Amino acid sequence: MNISRKIGDLHVKSVYHTLREYLKGNSIQDISDTTKKTVDYLVQRYPNIKEVYSKFETEKPDLNPDLLLILDNGKEEKINLFYINGKNPIQPKNLGAKSFLEKYFLSQKMQLVFNNYFTQEYDFYLKSILKTKENEDSYDQTVELRKKVKSYYPSFTPEINPFRQKFLFCLREYCFKLLKEEYNEVNDSIQHAFKEFFMLDSTVIITRYYNKNKSSYVEELTFNVDSENEINIYKIGNDTIGIRCGEEALTIRFKFESSPTSSVKLATSYKKFPSAESIVGKNKRTISKFESIINNHELIKAKNISNAIGKCNEAMIYYQLLKNNLEINQVDPNEYWTMLDRYSPIVPFKDLLALQQASITTIHKLNEYLKNKYGVYKIDSIQLVPDSYLKDRLNTADLQLILFIDNKYIEEAFSLKALSTKSTTLNVKNPGIGQILGPQYFDIGDLSNVVSEAKNLFLQGMIDHQNSLKKVSEKLGEQLALAAQVKLRKGVQSILGNSIVVLTFYKHNDSKVLEYNDVDSEIFILKQHPRPTHTTLYWNDKQEELSLRVKFSGGQSKGWSSLKLACGFKISIKD
Repeated sequence: MNISRKIGDLHVKSVYHTLREYLKGNSIQDISDTTKKTVDYLVQRYPNIKEVYSKFETEKPDLNPDLLLILDNGKEEKINLFYINGKNPIQPKNLGAKSFLEKYFLSQKMQLVFNNYFTQEYDFYLKSILKTKENEDSYDQTVELRKKVKSYYPSFTPEINPFRQKFLFCLREYCFKLLKEEYNEVNDSIQHAFKEFFMLDSTVIITRYYNKNKSSYVEELTFNVDSENEINIYKIGNDTIGIRCGEEALTIRFKFESSPTSSVKLATSYKKFPSAESIVGKNKRTISKFESIINNHELIKAKNISNAIGKCNEAMIYYQLLKNNLEINQVDPNEYWTMLDRYSPIVPFKDLLALQQASITTIHKLNEYLKNKYGVYKIDSIQLVPDSYLKDRLNTADLQLILFIDNKYIEEAFSLKALSTKSTTLNVKNPGIGQILGPQYFDIGDLSNVVSEAKNLFLQGMIDHQNSLKKVSEKLGEQLALAAQVKLRKGVQSILGNSIVVLTFYKHNDSKVLEYNDVDSEIFILKQHPRPTHTTLYWNDKQEELSLRVKFSGGQSKGWSSLKLACGFKISIKD
């Protein structure tokens, strides 16, 4: 038990015993000023108290109010007490990550699903940290992984902080996904949690003490909650979820209790949700910062300009969306302008202005797509997703929008690509040759026999590197040529990802929105084309092509190395 919790429990016990003695008519001696003032407040607030009970007299103290008052008319009043040092904010609840959904949202199913995800992500988090010290993949159980991590890192360091941030981000995102689904089906559980967190069915008494208990005062906590207002959920920053009703909000932040192997807790706090006017004002200020970065551009020579152009494109599209929808919530209001600040000096000013101009066209196409799909919609929040946080092979999202449509939350994720011309090849995936025909991609078999045969012939000196690649590529083309259209579409989607792809042709001031979960034309196969090591899939009158090039993972000097596929996606837009 932490110190603040222990102090709070002692305060509840002291107030309970003192109030009970008062009700018996006994004189009250040797009590602290804070206890005396709290009891005096309760007696004045409820002058007709007949009996008092403490939560510590129940089997489950955490599920009961601190005190239960029985008035002389038989009415019951629930009381929750807080004992706060000075002007510190109150923390309404101490939540455990593996129990809060069942305890407060009354959903055992949701808790079970979350816990399964938590276990999977926690192991991945531990293994990621271990890779900074050990070269080999670890197959240890969670207990052993924790022991190893603890021995290497008894506390968080700058080196492993990114793993903490990524893990907590993933927990927040998945938890929000579950709450979003719950909200859309029936939000009774969210309403119940809101009521519990805000203790709306009880009287909340705060006793604040100063100068080591030498002075104190007591106040009642009240919330401006209108039962007519709907309850909403939202995200803040890297690891926080919010629940609000009007201006009253409660935030739930995922955090480690202390060290890298300590338990994951949820810190809660009361907030005032900003007014619409305040949100617009804040958004305008970040837009001004963004535009100032463009106006004060100074070029720095660097090698990786294509990556910088991609990042500036992401920031520009976010900026245009925000500029056209000033009332939307930013999950992280700093991410987009800091991204531009970091990458824009690498991009020539002419290209930066072209990206800015083209982003207007892109937003027009994006709005068109959303209007055709949903009709009337409202963008509730906007968020950039860090590349390093994506683990799902089908999730290639850069930008995430939460829409509010017919009282339901809908998530739309977009993969944003910046291309200089209308006929450009994008590198999209590098899957292993052993995976490409398996269930992850085309799901039509495998290439293990031909790969083994090519390897044996190579090791015997009967074929060289190039002919090994040709042999495997030939078999790959034959297999795909025999595949059903449904299998080809599955493979294409798995390679390109399930996010909607938004292409910005910044030198042509044009854009196109592509969706691959429903390729609406026949896919054709060109075996060993345009070269013997390539297999090409094309559709939509050859406007879209996917090239699968067989390659060795290592250079020729290494002899035989594992085989991979370099996947390039080419799109041609007709004027």
